Amino acid sequence: MANASTQTDTEQQIQSAPVKKDKKISMSSWVLLSFAGGIIAGLFFGEMLAWMSVIGDAFIKLLQMTIIPYIIVSLISSLGSLTLEQAKSLGVKVGKLMLVIWLFGLLSMYLIKYTFPEWQAGEFFSLTALQDPNSVNLLDLYIPSNPFFSLSNSYIPAIVLFCVATGIALISIDDKESLMRPLQLLGASFNKVTQSIVMLMPIGIFAMTAATAGTIDFDEFQKLQVYFIAHVVMTILLTYWVLPAIIMVLTPFSYRDITGIAKDAMITAFAAGNIFIILPLLIQRTKELFHKYKIGNAQTDDYANIIIPVAFSFPNLGKLLTIVFVLFAAWFSGKELDFISYFPMSVNGLISLFGSVYLTIPMLLDSLELSSDLFQLYMVSSLFTSRFTSLLAAMNIFILAIGGTAMLAGIAKVSMKKLIMCSALTPIVFGITLLGTSWLLNSIVDTEYNMDEVVAQMSSAAEVPEDVTTFNWSEELVVNGPRSVEQIKQSGTLRVGYNPVQVPFSFFNAEHELVGFDIELMKKLAAELDLQIAFIPYSSENALESINSGLFDITVSGLQMTTTRIGLVDFTNPVLDLHYSFVVKDYRADEFKTDELIHQADKIRVASVGEYSIIPYLKEKFDNIEFTSIDSDKLFFEDDGKTWDGLLISLEAGQTWTILYPEYTTLYNREEIKSFPASYAVAKGNTSLHTFLNSWLAIQQSSGYVDTLYSYWILGENAQPKQPRWSVIKDVLHWVD
Repeated sequence: MANASTQTDTEQQIQSAPVKKDKKISMSSWVLLSFAGGIIAGLFFGEMLAWMSVIGDAFIKLLQMTIIPYIIVSLISSLGSLTLEQAKSLGVKVGKLMLVIWLFGLLSMYLIKYTFPEWQAGEFFSLTALQDPNSVNLLDLYIPSNPFFSLSNSYIPAIVLFCVATGIALISIDDKESLMRPLQLLGASFNKVTQSIVMLMPIGIFAMTAATAGTIDFDEFQKLQVYFIAHVVMTILLTYWVLPAIIMVLTPFSYRDITGIAKDAMITAFAAGNIFIILPLLIQRTKELFHKYKIGNAQTDDYANIIIPVAFSFPNLGKLLTIVFVLFAAWFSGKELDFISYFPMSVNGLISLFGSVYLTIPMLLDSLELSSDLFQLYMVSSLFTSRFTSLLAAMNIFILAIGGTAMLAGIAKVSMKKLIMCSALTPIVFGITLLGTSWLLNSIVDTEYNMDEVVAQMSSAAEVPEDVTTFNWSEELVVNGPRSVEQIKQSGTLRVGYNPVQVPFSFFNAEHELVGFDIELMKKLAAELDLQIAFIPYSSENALESINSGLFDITVSGLQMTTTRIGLVDFTNPVLDLHYSFVVKDYRADEFKTDELIHQADKIRVASVGEYSIIPYLKEKFDNIEFTSIDSDKLFFEDDGKTWDGLLISLEAGQTWTILYPEYTTLYNREEIKSFPASYAVAKGNTSLHTFLNSWLAIQQSSGYVDTLYSYWILGENAQPKQPRWSVIKDVLHWVD
């Protein structure tokens, strides 16, 4: 096997020699040029190049075609050629190096938080707040109970475990040459196929980059620039200082060779945003590095064949960069994250990364009580950061392969000279880089809080017919009791009672226009009935009396249906299901984290608008909570914590209020979120209007109109209207519309 491996390497070196003599453009240069060209094309043509993502996807699938087969044959054949002692040594020594890399990586990542500028957070309600993180079956991911199932689902860890088990079993088998030789030939053929496909890489990289650069929203990029810069800076520090420094201290290799010999693989990983496709290249470059220093042989080649596929199955620093996003998310949400909280959180993240990043991010956000809606920001940002993540992951695997191979081959030795040099330079490198990053972020990032202006500028989710005339209540309004549908039509005016400060259901925006979820829905009703509409304000004290007297035909503003109220007025079928939460000052959030902390507290004064149906339950559960009914939620916020400690409110409305008053935050128990129906009320016994409204609301819900209003007023979608994607061809040259 050793002769075959050496022969293959020699043939590859001979084939590559003419390229160097002729000084042709290297593949890494072509890839880099393609990447740059893709960015330019994307900026020039914009969304016109979105279709090119298909070409990029096709290229990725071609590259992936032989990767899993290559891992299988290379792992089994390479492990099978080892002795039992060599296999044990590999696990222990590479495992130690991996732990060292993880530790240095996590410590380095925490430092990036000190570069973030001051920021005041605010966000709309998100449905993800009510959902548990998606679970990943770790047993299926890591244990190949059915290897064919693992293969069909690309469960790489399970595939690697199967190959490792098979390879180790081959160690003790004497007559195995009849199997080893075909596996080696298959590995060589798979590698040859990959090398042929790599020739198409400039085309694939250009297509992927052009599609991404042409479609990513500049507003999204601006919103995430703090994370982008932090991610890039940490990638550079780890890729080009921390990881090479570790190997410099342990091996005879120079910094230039460590960072330069695999530059084509690094560039490819960066450009494609994928490390899976460069595993064969990393294996080859690891072998070349050892042969360049005249210390490579068939044994070191086998170690490279084994370590890289195995290391791929473990969390690398590229995956661990998700920790940087969590640090960003904490900053973005206005939450201070100290090291005592950070370290256990990061260790939990490391363990969960044995599964999937799509499980890890929601779990970590939840553990820090951050909005799971931030996971959507992560998904958007991955279009950009995935390339840097892949760069760091590729270097991590490459460093593991170099260090592990050196330790297994017995040539790893700590150099005191290099250790002292790296120890002295590291604080300088980190200090200059982090100070420069902090200055840059504070200079270019606009951290002025404007989410309150977003809410204040909201007007309507859909277009309302211009012929809907609205006017305010007048004392001259004639009231002769509740009116039927026919009487309302004959009068030409629909009377709607509303709470003027019930965000986001009914409130006045910055233009002094009455807006909100319920206001817009009532305007739609008036338009379809060809009526004018009169909005009449009410308070919690006179609302029920005004309904039954006929002052209002319909009463809105996120009314909660309670046992007491349904005996006094008639409620429509629920329009929305809302969820209970508390609103408290940011700095007091920790006091309400658990039931135990609430029980241990002194008397807690809680305000609420009306008698919520959950109050008796809370009084029974917490004997130290005292509830006070107030006329509007706004009174609580204007009180500024002087009279009340918290506000009982719907989670949906609470999120919007905390945008207007960012020094407050909403609290809810994910495991025990309770909901309540919000509906509209009509006079008791007004069967005609009650039946009509129920049927009309059913139509609006079925047509999706209620969902449209919910997305805008509750979730905040398009609260800031998106502008058409900028491009040179459209916005500069004006060649297309």
